Amino acid sequence: MTTISITINRKNSTIELTKATAKAATKFGSEAYNRLQDARKDYPTFRVVTVAKKTAKPEYKGLTFEYMKKYIAQHDDENNTIMAKFLDLRGESDEAKAIGAMSAGYIEIKAWFFEQYPAIQKFHEDRIALLKDAVEKQAAKKAA
Repeated sequence: MTTISITINRKNSTIELTKATAKAATKFGSEAYNRLQDARKDYPTFRVVTVAKKTAKPEYKGLTFEYMKKYIAQHDDENNTIMAKFLDLRGESDEAKAIGAMSAGYIEIKAWFFEQYPAIQKFHEDRIALLKDAVEKQAAKKAA
């Protein structure tokens, strides 16, 4: 069952629907259809618009698999044990290729990478906090 999400945006004079709600509202007589019609009766001059779901901002922008690979190559031990584990996780080692293993997901590999190199995680967290502070100070200046 689809969660019905209808928002009345008085500032923009719009009735906002999520993509899923808009699709559900196309079925005559459905709950989504009836709720949309009620909103249109209550706000006859408002436009009905479909809004995209807001996506999370990338917290670790630039932390790609390629970046991880280069970082590991520069900071691995003499036996390249961390790189071997990374290639296994990515499905790129000879053993992984032999059995047709797929890559683990980005979230899991990122967590593993941070476990190996906690300084990288701390750097990104510090940078996020720094940028958040700067944005908040700018917003406070504009409000004043």
